[in-house]
Amino acid sequence: MANLRLRVVYSVGDQVLSSVSNAVILFAMAGPSSVAEFGLAVLVFSIITASIGFVRGAAGTPLLLMSANSHRSIRVESQFASGAAAILGIGVGVIALVVSIGLSEPSVGIAYAVAAPIVLCQDALRFSSMSHGDPKHAFFSDALWAALSLVVLGVSWISPDALSIPEMIWLWSGAGFVALVYLVVALQTRPRLRGVIEWSRMYWRHRVRFGFEAGIDQLAAIVVVSVSTVYIGTEAAASLRGAVTVLGPFAVLISSLPLIVIPESIRAGHSPKQIWRTLALTAWITSMMALTIGFLAPFAPDVLGRMLLGDSWEVAIHVLPFLGLEYAAVCWISGAYNYYRAQAASERLMKYRIIQSITSIVICTVAAAVSRTAVGVAVGLALSAALIASVLVVQVMREQRIRSRKTESTQVVSSVGQLVGSSR
Repeated sequence: MANLRLRVVYSVGDQVLSSVSNAVILFAMAGPSSVAEFGLAVLVFSIITASIGFVRGAAGTPLLLMSANSHRSIRVESQFASGAAAILGIGVGVIALVVSIGLSEPSVGIAYAVAAPIVLCQDALRFSSMSHGDPKHAFFSDALWAALSLVVLGVSWISPDALSIPEMIWLWSGAGFVALVYLVVALQTRPRLRGVIEWSRMYWRHRVRFGFEAGIDQLAAIVVVSVSTVYIGTEAAASLRGAVTVLGPFAVLISSLPLIVIPESIRAGHSPKQIWRTLALTAWITSMMALTIGFLAPFAPDVLGRMLLGDSWEVAIHVLPFLGLEYAAVCWISGAYNYYRAQAASERLMKYRIIQSITSIVICTVAAAVSRTAVGVAVGLALSAALIASVLVVQVMREQRIRSRKTESTQVVSSVGQLVGSSR
């Protein structure tokens, strides 16, 4: 029990630190930049976060599902997974560069292009640590990254003109490289490039489904922010992304669930009913936290808000309550997805995620076109999330009832058989 608690602490702590390093660089960029500059920077940053989501699904989820396997098989899987993540990162970096050039910010794109393979490779190796049942290495790796990123934030607060946005990204990616080297040494697992194509062909359908399911959410977010930017302007991207950044610490709790629930449930052999009971309890707690943060954050001292987001704070506070509602619904959506993820139901996961993304994009596009305000888009996000959460929870509960009936009928048949056998 003590070891389990320690693993939970390290897993949650790691996810906190991983998100901190991403949030800190956004806070650092927001301080000295204008609303328009920050909006452009976070739009490109969204491409990186979408690719992180894909890697966590395609490489991370299979690793978590291998938690009961031998350490050797997990290490081999980790070598290929991190190698594939690095290759993908090169492609993502090229995309980020092209988009940045299109936005007349090539220096930002170059910095992101170098950061992408480092970020994705390090993230893949984090899951190797979880699968081994030894998340402390992932924790210390992200602690290094977060600490070095906090130095960048500190410099931006002390001397706002000391670093440009590209220089901040370079320092952030350099911190990520230090974190990556630590993991490679601690896990004795180096990314493997040779044989990656053959590796990717094994269970490729599941990998693509898990990756697409995990990444499409961020892709939908990019579309929503882009559409909002077209209809409203770059301040829409700044307000929405700024509000999401404020909710970042809470979002960490949601994203840490798979790192805890999946490997521990597999090792313990829990039934789907036991898994859902744990996830539902967590969803109640985290959804209440989301509502609290969303509705109370706008009342925070203006000085503190501007310290975190600079001029973008003024536009972010208007959408925070609605994004708090969205995140409360996302807690239940995440619970349902983790329920299916723990059962390796990749096809069902991808189907539900596509429906969720399309719903969000359609509702938010209509909201942006009609309202022409970031608040309207935030209302659309909350509405679409609440709708999908309701459908998913009803579906899971329905499956639970069907599973219970089947179990009861099996027990009845077994009892009758035993009775007939004994009478003979």
